[in-house]
Amino acid sequence: MALYLVRHGETDWNREKRFQSRTDVPLNETGLAQARMMRDELRRRGAGFIAARCSPLGRAVETARIILEGSGLQAVIEPAFIELEFGTFEGQLESELRAQYGEEYDRWRASEYTLTSPGGGENIISGAERVRERLLALKPPAIDGDVLVVAHQAVNMAMKVALSGRSDIASAASFRQRNDQVDVWDMARAQRLEVFTLSGATDHGESPISAP
Repeated sequence: MALYLVRHGETDWNREKRFQSRTDVPLNETGLAQARMMRDELRRRGAGFIAARCSPLGRAVETARIILEGSGLQAVIEPAFIELEFGTFEGQLESELRAQYGEEYDRWRASEYTLTSPGGGENIISGAERVRERLLALKPPAIDGDVLVVAHQAVNMAMKVALSGRSDIASAASFRQRNDQVDVWDMARAQRLEVFTLSGATDHGESPISAP
């Protein structure tokens, strides 16, 4: 009985280290393979989903569809779970932004999204307020059974802020999630139980997770 919080599979913009936020970039071949492997691993672990939600962006919708193949369950699109908005950073390469903003950009990256970017938009603290109501609505089904949520790196970090009540930089860093990682949360205790990757590495409890 848990909440399985999943980041969508890889896109070309992920690979290029380009901010995609609300841009509807599709999964690439690696991302499609990651979603299939995630489906198989979740089945192997015995996850039996009774409810599923996903961001409205295609890369999350497709990841959720693949994970749920053959289950008879379809993910409900939840607009509140769309990726955080990054203002003028949208579509730009990290290397371009570092050259343009210099130390200001580095300070923002070091904040682990707890600060608003120099380009404007949201941070994970304001994002936590945006997602909290719809996320906590999933608490009863996630106590009775398993619930799947598929969304994006930064908004998933915001969800973990909302669940844990922690928004310090060290916690935010531990909330980062690769395209092949799954967070498992006990919603009754608002506690992360496990993080597993498709490569087989596992972190338990609140141990730090390396950034992608």
